[in-house]
Amino acid sequence: MRSAIIVAHPGHELRVHNWMERNRPLYCCLTEGSGGLASPRLDSTTRLLNSVGAAAGPILGRYPDKELYRRLLDGDVALFAQLAVELAATLIAAGVTVVAGDAVEGFNPVHDVCRFVIDGAVAIVRTRTGECLQNYDFVLDGSPDTCPAALRDEAVRLCLDDAALDRKIAAALEYPELRDEVRGALDRFGRSAFAVECLRPSTTRLMIEHFERELPPYERYGQIRVSEGRYTEIIRYRQHVLPVLAAIERAILA
Repeated sequence: MRSAIIVAHPGHELRVHNWMERNRPLYCCLTEGSGGLASPRLDSTTRLLNSVGAAAGPILGRYPDKELYRRLLDGDVALFAQLAVELAATLIAAGVTVVAGDAVEGFNPVHDVCRFVIDGAVAIVRTRTGECLQNYDFVLDGSPDTCPAALRDEAVRLCLDDAALDRKIAAALEYPELRDEVRGALDRFGRSAFAVECLRPSTTRLMIEHFERELPPYERYGQIRVSEGRYTEIIRYRQHVLPVLAAIERAILA
């Protein structure tokens, strides 16, 4: 089976390092990972892809981080719908049957929108070809083995041996732009937590239902940053993010 991994920012792939070693997926990434003031981190991801035998796809660091946040604030939903259409064409051309990528967590709006793009592309592939791709997500902010109870039987759960875990941790610590985040995650969850890689059937609908009751954390975080004077605007779930999902759903039917 041909696999693909699609992420919002370079470096997210470290969470499923062993899965990539096993599958050598086609890799797509929406942004170049420059963040607020940092430099792009595509070079580090390229080295990582080479080390696991993965191949870069045509969507690779296409947008600076700030531009995608700006597009969300400006309501440019057509950009994300077009990305879903383009990604679907890429998956069809590559003969991909298994897709993995960022989950909706409410931690970062671009992560969540990336998942909308992935789900939309998978749906477009099914509409155009009749093929039903296996579509998995993985968490970036939570514990690596996080999985809703109802989906555990359908999830792909990889348990790394000591050698595979050593390679994964080494690769993460050798990714210079994320080294501090990696150390923070190791402190937060412990080294052994990363010996599990859990890929769940897309949890988007479950999270949409959750956000009907409780707004995503990025809204609260954004409000804090506005009060500190660091941000002037907030990306809001209902105003900026949900319309992207609606636009992608229209593209599926087009």
